[in-house]
Amino acid sequence: MSGFAGIVRRDGEAPDVKLLECVAEHLAFRGPDAAQVWARPGAGFCFTLLRTGPSPQSAVQPCSLDGQTWLLGDVRLDGREDLLERLEQRGRQVEREISNEELVLHAWQQWGEESLELLLGDFSFVLWDARTKHLWGARDLLGARPFFYAHVAGQFVFSNTLNAARLVPEVSAELDPRFIGDFLLQGWCPDPERSAFSAIRRLPAGHVLTFCDSEVRVRRYARLPIEEPLPRKRDEEFIEEFRAHLEQAVRDRLPRGPAGVFMSGGLDSTSVAAIAKKVQADRGSQNVLRAYTVDYTPLFEDQEGTFASLAAEHIGIPIEVLNGASCVPFAQWDELGIRTPEPSAEPFFALHVEHYRELATHARVALTGDGGDDVLTGRAWPHLLHLLRRGRFGSLAGAFGGYLLRHGTFPPLRTGIRGRLRQWLGHADASSLYPSWLEPGFERQFQLRERWHELQQSATAEHPLHPAGYASLNSNYWPSVYENEDAGWTGVAVETRAPLLDQRLLRFLLRLPPVPWCMDKLLVREAMRGLLPEAVRLRRKTPLRGDPLVLHEERNGWKPVLPAGACDRLRMFVNCSMLSATSRPTLGSSLWNEIRPVALHIWLKGVENKDWIQLKSKRGKLNEAAV
Repeated sequence: MSGFAGIVRRDGEAPDVKLLECVAEHLAFRGPDAAQVWARPGAGFCFTLLRTGPSPQSAVQPCSLDGQTWLLGDVRLDGREDLLERLEQRGRQVEREISNEELVLHAWQQWGEESLELLLGDFSFVLWDARTKHLWGARDLLGARPFFYAHVAGQFVFSNTLNAARLVPEVSAELDPRFIGDFLLQGWCPDPERSAFSAIRRLPAGHVLTFCDSEVRVRRYARLPIEEPLPRKRDEEFIEEFRAHLEQAVRDRLPRGPAGVFMSGGLDSTSVAAIAKKVQADRGSQNVLRAYTVDYTPLFEDQEGTFASLAAEHIGIPIEVLNGASCVPFAQWDELGIRTPEPSAEPFFALHVEHYRELATHARVALTGDGGDDVLTGRAWPHLLHLLRRGRFGSLAGAFGGYLLRHGTFPPLRTGIRGRLRQWLGHADASSLYPSWLEPGFERQFQLRERWHELQQSATAEHPLHPAGYASLNSNYWPSVYENEDAGWTGVAVETRAPLLDQRLLRFLLRLPPVPWCMDKLLVREAMRGLLPEAVRLRRKTPLRGDPLVLHEERNGWKPVLPAGACDRLRMFVNCSMLSATSRPTLGSSLWNEIRPVALHIWLKGVENKDWIQLKSKRGKLNEAAV
């Protein structure tokens, strides 16, 4: 979560040091432990360090092994021992306690761009060849660390913080209308390359860019493989292998000092917490792990705090329960100084930030249960088809018959037929979710109705056993989730890490037979015997008993309406009079749809007025200095 940014100039001149110092000052919230500014002919970088661990970090960046190729970025590697062994097999003697950044440089010297396929973990970095004036930028496979860039006025600007890139005076503040259109249609933009600003692009997860001779090229360097299913094993072997993968994923992510766990009362985050406690006990660490949860009682009967507290007591860790009942939609954003770099359709983002600030008083790293549903909640139907197509009738009888004997019922197929049938029979109801308040000219110019239908389509099924999970893992969904948890959004120096999204673990799970192991998360439940209380281990996945947004409307009179005098720029995208006319008591998803113009208004107002006063002031001073 350390901060970094840089500028490469086409004319070969060194970038303005005052500009780099200004950017470094802006990035100080990311890394309070050290700051550097580095300028050479053709390129200039700045860096702010957040010490986290457990693996070594380079305190000074950019760093180099030979004075020619320089690395700048945020790097946390998994599987370091495997990479070290590969290097040693090629004759390279590398110290075991070398930093992550230097290890990347060794791999780069050995294999060049092919080394990116060998890197596991969370990272976003650039490599600069000072002799050839060639720059590479890379982002990890799951998109855990952001990367933004702009190619303007003979300069290539990059950073892991969107607003840092905006400090460069030549980077335009013009909005990307297609990003805004997607946001109004569904609350986020699934396009992995767009940002809210036309001049600034995202590097998609699992991609590398090259910048040389004023040309930018982007290509995918890796994706999760589709491998043969695991051979039949004893149940105990599957369970032991899963537990070993999960423990290694936690071990690689868990610092040796204080750490937190964002923990609900469900199975995924409590499992991560239980394994984290075990890892710390193995290390001899005591009382350095703490759980954090949110409970909405008395807004509705919320059981998350109860089950999370039960799990924390069983695991033997303290827990902090934050009450979310009093958090009103979009309230306290000004009081908490919330300035999201892009529009946010999360009306309770203030609660999210408060949660992070509370954890930051104890630790700099938070583990999460993110990713537990993608593969571990599988479907039986693809598994059935796979076995039928391969003529493996014995395996079919063993898996499905065994499930029937054990549970007294056939495994849920989840073919999607019911959903499609509901769509066909209730087409008018589905269409009613399309926003009626879009500005007609904007709607026509960018064909938003056609785009809305396109966004409703399911991804193509590529994976034979886990098509839905595989599609999710290769989409822009998780990079988007990660970015909302990043310090660039929260403003808090806390780095989140998701062991259940570890690549080694995911490769194992994607080869796992869905029946029986992914039916109602059977594998996790079996692996957590003795580590979690039975009430939590056997608890079925349940949604919140109440929708906070709906309840605030019903009980507290909150409405998703625009204030008088909504900002002029909003009217480019939204027919404000139509929105006011259609604002009415709503339920469920339709209410969540109608908050998007309100969210966009709040963000645009901030962009045009007070939220960016400091940003504009800095840019103005830089322009004056240049003159």
